[in-house]
Amino acid sequence: MASYLRWVVVLFCVAGIAAASAVRASAGLLGTGSASYCDPNSSQVFKPWGDSSNYMLTPGGSFEVGTPSWKLGGGAKIVSGNESFFIHSKTDRKSLYMPAGSSASSPSMCFAAGDWHLRFVGSGSGQVRVAVTVNSLLGVLSILDGGTVSNNGTWKPSPKVGLLLTNVGGLLTTNAISLRFTATSGASQLDDVYLDPFKDT
Repeated sequence: MASYLRWVVVLFCVAGIAAASAVRASAGLLGTGSASYCDPNSSQVFKPWGDSSNYMLTPGGSFEVGTPSWKLGGGAKIVSGNESFFIHSKTDRKSLYMPAGSSASSPSMCFAAGDWHLRFVGSGSGQVRVAVTVNSLLGVLSILDGGTVSNNGTWKPSPKVGLLLTNVGGLLTTNAISLRFTATSGASQLDDVYLDPFKDT
């Protein structure tokens, strides 16, 4: 009987150690709940600028009336005046204005491993910092740095914006993300925010 009890205790200890190890292993992984927006359509919207990647429009990324709303703060607002190339639609009439210190966050959207390129059209004289917001498996908010884009004068497409390579591995378990733009200096206008939904790296 004593031998049987010893084996039961050993098994419980082993199970406890395994469970603790699993929690520690998963604590560093990033994951989100279901996305509020999943657009199956994509196209080569930046091909005129030598970019053959396929992109999908982010939710509300055209900033037009009737599209999903972004969360705006610090004076950011939707204004009249579309980007001059009308990448999304010839009928578009709006864009996002961001003074220094303002921020804008998108609704959540689908995201799979490798989806770390995005582009938009910008103008103005300011700098905009791009971040990808996710939740960890433990529910802790994490923000991954995508770098800073400088706008200089008239409307022009941004370069490809992506997560730093050291952060990409953390997104392999992520189902949904949201984008956060912060105007770190000057004033900028943004429009037509697109995400590359494929594994073009």
